[in-house]
Order: sequence, then C-alpha cells, then structure tokens
Amino acid sequence: METNTNTAIQVQFHCRQCQTDIRVAFESEQFNTVHCPQCDFSYSLMKPTIGEEILLDWEKEAVFQKIRADQTEHDKMELMLLVIKVVELLTWRDEGNGHIRAIETLRQWLLLNGVPKALIELLDAKGTEGSSPNKHRE
Repeated sequence: METNTNTAIQVQFHCRQCQTDIRVAFESEQFNTVHCPQCDFSYSLMKPTIGEEILLDWEKEAVFQKIRADQTEHDKMELMLLVIKVVELLTWRDEGNGHIRAIETLRQWLLLNGVPKALIELLDAKGTEGSSPNKHRE
C-alpha cells in the first residue's frame, strides 16, 4: 500500500502593482520566482516554515529552556550551600580563624564559578600585618 502525502505549500497574495491575485505552490524547493500574470512584476519568494518545522523549533527551545532552568536551580543550590558554609565558619569561636576560613572558602567558590576578577581581588585584600578580628576587640 502506497501513501502519498502532499507536502506542497500553497501561498496566495496580491500583486503590489496591480492587485492581481497570485498563487504559488512550493513542493520541495525553498525559493521560487514568480511573475504577475497581469503586469509581469517579478517576486522572489521563500518557502514558509510550517507544521513540523515549527514544532521541531519549539521542541529545541523547550529543551534549551529546561536545561537552563536546571542549571539555574543547580547554581542557586550551590550558592545556598556556600552561604550556609560561610555562616558556619563566621560563627566559630576560634580566635578569628573561622573568619579567615570563611573568606578563603568564599574566594575559592568565586574562582571556581567564574565570578569577575575584581570581586575575587577584593576578597584577597590583606589587612595590616598581624591584624585579626580579635585584636580589635581587646
């Protein structure tokens, strides 16, 4: 049994010069040149995208958006874990070492996640020699 699917796309429009009705059928070609039967004005036409081609584009876009959403969710989770780790380190009562480790942890995360270099350099700034958070409390 042979199935014959008609994939011809019919296009109809009015001539810009004389308003005559022009009809074109696209079979397998992507471009077509037609002339108005009334005034012989020439048109170059491109086959319209329809049906399955549009559906494929939408499917590709949906997959792309899903991947992007998953990546965003993953990034948010990593950032949340970083915040929790930094808060834990900042609340240690170990003569300032927790604060130093928190900054090191944050800096390392920024390096691994492609954050602008200026922000990393800001966290890398060193205070005066021998300064620590506890010395200011005394």
